[in-house]
Amino acid sequence: MKVLYLINYAGNAGTERYVENLIRAYHPNRCRCGLCYNLEGPLVDKVKAMGAAVHRIEMKSPFDLGAAGALAKLCRDEGYDVIHAQFPRENYIALLSRRFGSGARVVFTAHLTIEQPMPWRLLNRVMTPQDHKIVALCPEGAETLARNGVSKANTVTVFNGVDAAAMPPRDRAILAEFGVGEGELVLTILARLAPEKGLPFLCDAIARLKEKTALPFRLLLVGDGEQMDELRAKVKTLGLEDVILLPGFRSDADDLLAASDIYLNSSGYNEAMSFAILEAMACRLPLVATDVGGNRTLAELEGRSGLIVPYGDVEGFSDAVLKLMTDRELRRALGDTAYQKARGVFSLERSLDQTFELYAE
Repeated sequence: MKVLYLINYAGNAGTERYVENLIRAYHPNRCRCGLCYNLEGPLVDKVKAMGAAVHRIEMKSPFDLGAAGALAKLCRDEGYDVIHAQFPRENYIALLSRRFGSGARVVFTAHLTIEQPMPWRLLNRVMTPQDHKIVALCPEGAETLARNGVSKANTVTVFNGVDAAAMPPRDRAILAEFGVGEGELVLTILARLAPEKGLPFLCDAIARLKEKTALPFRLLLVGDGEQMDELRAKVKTLGLEDVILLPGFRSDADDLLAASDIYLNSSGYNEAMSFAILEAMACRLPLVATDVGGNRTLAELEGRSGLIVPYGDVEGFSDAVLKLMTDRELRRALGDTAYQKARGVFSLERSLDQTFELYAE
């Protein structure tokens, strides 16, 4: 069996991590894998290093017939049996490629938890029944797909997964780089610095937290993106330069999680099932997160491992963080539950097996 992963931008975010995990696990022993993309990014080199095939097709829009024809030819020439599309644009192009004789079944993973406008809902009712399977990453994502007119009949939920055994043991040595003292609590968030991540709201909540407690703490806000300058300005305006650290993108994010005490997620919309939260759970970190997308499932399914707060509730979010800061036993209990869930219901092996079953069908 040959599987082609279709993605517009082969960048360095959660969706690319999802594709990377699948190719790394399957290629070449379980199936032959390939990547087809439009805009080049770090994922391309990662896939090449795994020995999988890499192809490029320009994808201008969801109804790019030229792209659909080129994809059909690629599937015929290379013998791809399954196209695994990652976003609505790619899914529509994959489905249209069948009209051009691709011969490939289409699996679509919905990484977005955004309510679509009526034109998209009407199109989804026509197009998505043609998908072999549609993968929602959390129950909340499946509900959003249904409201968006996506076919319920072939929608399944497959959680993202994490390899808990691959995460480093707890070690605070890396914190010396940031000047963090031995007695300081470390809060961490790994995120693209983009509007959907709710980071200005998080800064407001941290400012309120600082007013409420004399306990020493730092927030490591790790990532890069278009909001970097805006966030630096906001941190300065709020007088939080000594509390909020913005180190940019880090290749050693796992080590930062292993040195942390509490993990935060402040997303305002579009958070299906965060890999960063899963990795934090594998490091035994309790969670404080907004009630968006799959965050509640991660925090509450099969045991409580975190506290959930409505997005925009500055008082509630700061209170939740303070509760964990002041209750060591609660932090330990939630962290232990998080770790057990990362090894079980959210394990990478389980996710990989369930996804492969969809291809095998």
